[in-house]
Amino acid sequence: MNSNGEGRRILRAVPGNQTMTLLAQFGAFSVFFRSEWGLLAVLALLCLSACAGALVNHMLAGRRSTHPSADADELAMLRAVVASVPDCIYVKDSSSRFLLANQSTVDAMAAGSIANLVGKTDFDFYPRDLAQSFHADEQEVIRSGNPLIGHDETSHQPDCEARCTLTTKVPLRDPAGNVLGIIGIGRDITALKRTEAELQDAKEKLRFKATHDSLTSLLNREAILDALDRELARGDRENGSTILLLGDLDYFKSINDVHGHLVGDHVLRNVAERLAGAVRVYDYVGRYGGEEFLVVLAGCQDADVLARADQIRQAVTGMPVQTPQGPLTVTISMGVVAVRQWGRLPLEGILREADIALYEAKRNGRNRCKVALPPVVASTSV
Repeated sequence: MNSNGEGRRILRAVPGNQTMTLLAQFGAFSVFFRSEWGLLAVLALLCLSACAGALVNHMLAGRRSTHPSADADELAMLRAVVASVPDCIYVKDSSSRFLLANQSTVDAMAAGSIANLVGKTDFDFYPRDLAQSFHADEQEVIRSGNPLIGHDETSHQPDCEARCTLTTKVPLRDPAGNVLGIIGIGRDITALKRTEAELQDAKEKLRFKATHDSLTSLLNREAILDALDRELARGDRENGSTILLLGDLDYFKSINDVHGHLVGDHVLRNVAERLAGAVRVYDYVGRYGGEEFLVVLAGCQDADVLARADQIRQAVTGMPVQTPQGPLTVTISMGVVAVRQWGRLPLEGILREADIALYEAKRNGRNRCKVALPPVVASTSV
């Protein structure tokens, strides 16, 4: 049977004025609507089914009416409804060939006219992989008899922006309940998706701004302390080791005094980049305040603590910082705490011991790392 003949057979089977039959057809009493759009889509589909039934019974079935004037008025009204809806509305047969469509569908698919669309499939208008995904969804609806409610579809036309459509597809049944095809309605949500993406981007920027230092783009003081607190809790749960490095640039005040604060800011940004580049992706680096930085190393073995800290120090001091006023040699002193060696020391206590070790590194000549040893270890090592 050709597509036009099958279209007449299918659409003659659609009742045009039996609302309860339509409700049952669409599973309206059992479908879970995840949004208002799901309900609106089904209501629109009910209207479409009534329109399809009436249109085809009058246009294709050749049925004669005893009230031709009333039927003509009803038909004109139903045609106007389908034509006026801005959403895409269409009917397809069991092979996903278009039987009916409104002008919005024609425009969305760049088909030119309704006549150019009828009898064709998505494969005639879209790239094969995209058409295949649409076809697979429709065939699953036909096979299972279950509607597809509020499904996002993205289509691409040459030289055009990707078009996002919120689509609902339901089985088209005859009075006996046999599935003959699908009825679909799609709403263009491209602008909504664009707005959602812009809002998400703005949200990410706000989140970044709230948790990162504006000068260096490292974690700010609050965020790095939160990261340290989480890492300490993880170490307690998993009996893991956490290493804390508190670093302070040597003679940084003289850089600001001699070269100015703009050069000082340039040095801070450069040091931040070097610190971030010297750690692993699951470590944390933050600006603790002024020219002080905190580095949190997760899962670093205690035996390697001094060597690892010195590697990070050398990443900062290994080469001069290029500034607008020429290269500057920058050094950093670090206080180091292997947290597990100190038992269940609170966060404030860990920071205090790191600060004491940093002071010792400064007092012993700067540009070096000093490991804070707990009292028992310190007395044993003497």
